[in-house]
Amino acid sequence: MIKIGILGCGKIAHRFVKGAFETSNTSVVACAARDIERAHEFANLYQIKSVYGDYESLVKDPEVQAIYVATPPFMHEEHIRLCLNHGKHVISEKPFVSNSSVVRELFNLAKSKSLVLMEANKTVFTPTLIDIKRKLEENVIGEVLYAEGSYTYRFPTNEHWVFDKDKMGGGMFDVGVYPLTVALYLFGLEVKQMKKMKIVNSKGSDDLTHMLIQYSNQRLVSVKGGIGIETDNHFTLYGTEGKIRCPRFSKSNYYIIERYGSPEEVIKFEFNSEFAFEIEHFSKCIEEGLMESPVMSEAMSIAIVDLINKESYE
Repeated sequence: MIKIGILGCGKIAHRFVKGAFETSNTSVVACAARDIERAHEFANLYQIKSVYGDYESLVKDPEVQAIYVATPPFMHEEHIRLCLNHGKHVISEKPFVSNSSVVRELFNLAKSKSLVLMEANKTVFTPTLIDIKRKLEENVIGEVLYAEGSYTYRFPTNEHWVFDKDKMGGGMFDVGVYPLTVALYLFGLEVKQMKKMKIVNSKGSDDLTHMLIQYSNQRLVSVKGGIGIETDNHFTLYGTEGKIRCPRFSKSNYYIIERYGSPEEVIKFEFNSEFAFEIEHFSKCIEEGLMESPVMSEAMSIAIVDLINKESYE
């Protein structure tokens, strides 16, 4: 059983802990927030025994083997380094860090200490996405020629770090990372070309980015991410013999196969928390002595942030 501490007790941390409850190999034993009262409130909700009002005390806790970093993304680098330098395995919430140079530095640091470091992206660990990938490998819809993924929403106010381009704000970093990661998970990291267009807000970040990726086999993948406009959130794959639709793909427990000329087929899975599967995977990597996740690897995190940061890619 891998014992995890929570660094940052915000909204996303609640969902992570609920996911950890559903695993067979992970327990949450400590949490920390800058505000000790907030940390106590969080701990009381989930019967977490060790509570800290600063992050340094958390990383020095000898019982804690690994830490989930749930602070805002512009703080991730600092907090990942803090955890690694105190000998803790780390799973850090997406978006990971600001650029690929930092990704490489952090993974080198982790490997030098024989620690697992992993960017959290719950979507690609769900049974739903794993089964979709399997169906593609079985050519259930023939050759996939085109795919599109979209995750956008309207943020309720523009007075927030999520609009600050210098704090890893904007649509692609915040939520476009989800469909982008799915595209790379399904089709690989060897992107031939990438082009993008944006709607930029008054704060200088992207309200909406539309990214178009092409692979060497001419397959096209459209990816949208946005915080200023709400569109349908989905991931859809179009093949020579049919299509696969996954509405609200980032946490969906079902998807739909439509073979041309045949009735649609709904594939459904039973689970409560979509976070449970990435947590179980992370803990398993530690138990098996791996240096990194074979799914959310260093190479994957580099590919994601490079595609987000570059205006074009060839």
